[in-house]
Amino acid sequence: MRNIAGILLLLTACVGPKRLSHPSASVGGFTTWQTGHDAQTVQRIPATGTNALVQRGDSTWMQVKFNVREYGEVSFPLANTPPDVEAPGVDLSGSRTIRITYKANQAFLVQLRQTGVHGGIQNHIELPASAQRTTVTVPFTQFTGGLKPLDLSDVAKFNFAFLSNNVAAGYAELVVYNVVIDHYTAP
Repeated sequence: MRNIAGILLLLTACVGPKRLSHPSASVGGFTTWQTGHDAQTVQRIPATGTNALVQRGDSTWMQVKFNVREYGEVSFPLANTPPDVEAPGVDLSGSRTIRITYKANQAFLVQLRQTGVHGGIQNHIELPASAQRTTVTVPFTQFTGGLKPLDLSDVAKFNFAFLSNNVAAGYAELVVYNVVIDHYTAP
C-alpha cells in the first residue's frame, strides 16, 4: 500500500500543474503575472512566490486564490517587463477593447493603470463571478472611476483585484485562460 501511495505522489508531481518560471510561458502573450496583497490577506494559490502562471501539458493559464482581508490582486505589465522592473508606458490608443476569458467565484475589478501611477483609484471595470469559463469583451471606454480620465496613449499594466471573498466559499479565486487586446501584440 505504501508503494502505491508513493507511485501516486510521484505521478502527481510529474504530470500535475506546475508553476512556471520559463520566460516563453504566457497567457495571451503576457509572460509576467505577479500577485500582490495586503499584510492580512492570505495567498493560497500560488502556494509560494508571486508567479501566478500555471502549466499542464500544452495549456497555460493564470490562477490565484486569496483569503481576502483588504485586497488580493494579480497584474501583468503590457510590455512584459520582469517583476522587479517598473512597467514602462505603452500606447494602446489604436486599441478599442480587451477580451478576457476567465472563471471566478467572486466579482472582481479589472484596473487599467496609467504609467507610473501606484495605488489609489485607477480606471476600472467590475466583472461578475462566473462558475463556468466565460469570455467577455469590454470597450476601453467603460474603464472609468479613476482620479483622471483614462489616457490610452500612456498605460502600463492591468490589475485584476479582489476586494472581498465569496461569502459561501470564504475565499476569492480567479482563473484567466486568455487575454486579447485588439490591435496590440505583447512584445
